[in-house]
Amino acid sequence: MTDQPEIAPGDMAGLMATYPHVREWVQDFESRYGSRPIYYGPLDRGAKKIEPLNLIYVTKPPIFVHMYRPSDDEDGGGSTLWFGLEPQLSEEEELIRRTLVEILLQEAPSAPSFTTDSEFENILSGMIDRYTVLDVDAPNVRRTGGVWSILGIDDKRIVVSLEQREKIRYIIIRDLIRNGPLETLLSDEMLEDIHTIGLKHVNMDHKVFGMVTSNIRFRERELLGRYLRAMSERIGRPVSDNKPIIDGALLDGSRINIIYSDDVSMLGPSFTIRKFAEETISVIQLIAWGTMSAQQGAYIWICLEYGMSLLVSGETASGKTTTLNAILPFIDHNVKIYSAEDTPEVKVRHKIWQRLVTRDSKNEDSRVEMFDLLKAALRSRPRYIIIGEIRGVEGATAFQAMQTGHPVIATFHASSIVKMIQRFTGDPINVPIRFFDNLNFAIFQEVVEAPGGGIARRITGIDEVIGYNKHSDGVLTRGMFEWDPVKDKHYFRGMFQSHILENKVAAQMGFANKRDVYDEMMRRTEAISRMVDRDLTHYDDVFDLLNIYYNQGWEQFSAAIDRWVGINHE
Repeated sequence: MTDQPEIAPGDMAGLMATYPHVREWVQDFESRYGSRPIYYGPLDRGAKKIEPLNLIYVTKPPIFVHMYRPSDDEDGGGSTLWFGLEPQLSEEEELIRRTLVEILLQEAPSAPSFTTDSEFENILSGMIDRYTVLDVDAPNVRRTGGVWSILGIDDKRIVVSLEQREKIRYIIIRDLIRNGPLETLLSDEMLEDIHTIGLKHVNMDHKVFGMVTSNIRFRERELLGRYLRAMSERIGRPVSDNKPIIDGALLDGSRINIIYSDDVSMLGPSFTIRKFAEETISVIQLIAWGTMSAQQGAYIWICLEYGMSLLVSGETASGKTTTLNAILPFIDHNVKIYSAEDTPEVKVRHKIWQRLVTRDSKNEDSRVEMFDLLKAALRSRPRYIIIGEIRGVEGATAFQAMQTGHPVIATFHASSIVKMIQRFTGDPINVPIRFFDNLNFAIFQEVVEAPGGGIARRITGIDEVIGYNKHSDGVLTRGMFEWDPVKDKHYFRGMFQSHILENKVAAQMGFANKRDVYDEMMRRTEAISRMVDRDLTHYDDVFDLLNIYYNQGWEQFSAAIDRWVGINHE
């Protein structure tokens, strides 16, 4: 769509005047239910307090979302309803779209080549402009058969109004490049988990309003099956009756799980999408949100700078991968990093990054599994090996890597240090318990109820692994940080008790008195707090500031915090 003016919150009249599809929706809703929604603008957690719930918020124009909670005596009473608002085509406009797509396909072989989706979108948009002409520029053309006639025998252009061209442009780009019928869902950063079974309406987990039901569903099983096949092929993991279950990543990094066959999913094909923010979330943003404290950030920074191995652990959807990506800029920017994953989710901005991904194949010789990737990484002697998620036998290989002096960072499913050790030392991973002291520390994270309503993530603890005790045949651990759920506050319990800081890091930092390392931790805590106070939360800003630290030293880094101006987003 062409650029539209920004609409101020509360200006429903301006919103309706600018976006005809919103106007049509609001007018129809008002005639049915007798109430008009308010225009909220960009959504925040303050919307949770609005009663009765009946508001529209912006995601990515021309896409908007209408949130509505019917009263108990209405249909759907008690449920929170999510309506995605996007341009809709009339029958006439659908005919124009089909004709235009046929022309575009015919002309595609002579179109310029492209390497990215944005380049493809620009080429496609240019072709749409080239093969349409506005009705104001062709006033003498008549309608034929319900569609504006094509100009002449040699002129393939279709006559449309400006509004029609923009709607058709949106739909064509949505279907050919973006996410088709799910575009409204995937454009909403407030959605975390998107799930549908068969032909039922799509349900989602919303950051502000909890579980909500959408107005989106597939009306035909064949259409749903065709869409899931096309999506699986686009992400390079084709689904079929022979291979009915696949995991993969969408273009924005969101995870998708597809269950395709009716033999497996009795109520019809289903899919689950776990959304990731388009921009990588920084560690400073996590601190501003309260996920972790500045002191925890400083502790992690020191540990990663000096090569400690770490697991980010927690239950499903607790934000493990988000935290892992956020803390990676703490690693020295001048070292080599290897990542090995089933689904590409790790995001590294370091100059020397080798990204390895497993490969499925019916042919066993062509298959590349996590074990193969880790073996290849070990031969390359990187500073850090990052494993997206440890699920099975690759966990034993990760511990072998730690034993050979390669620090490892990974995510894992366990809610406490005790459960983590139990899972690693049991089937199917089977790491000998005496090897566990190769791991230095673990971060534990949970989904909790946010103080202002909705959901939030919190690091509930950080535990150090001190070592294997052969007398008890167990692992000695010590809690460094605890989270108080009543006060929503993180406490450092490791002052003058940290095995890692005193016995592993202090000597590397050159401290004669090993307890001077706590002063260094406090110095870094203060610097991180200044970054939070100055709202330096953009991932690129955080990375570039830490790049100054690693290449120019502390004084330049500290001074840069106070004079920093954001990069391309202020």
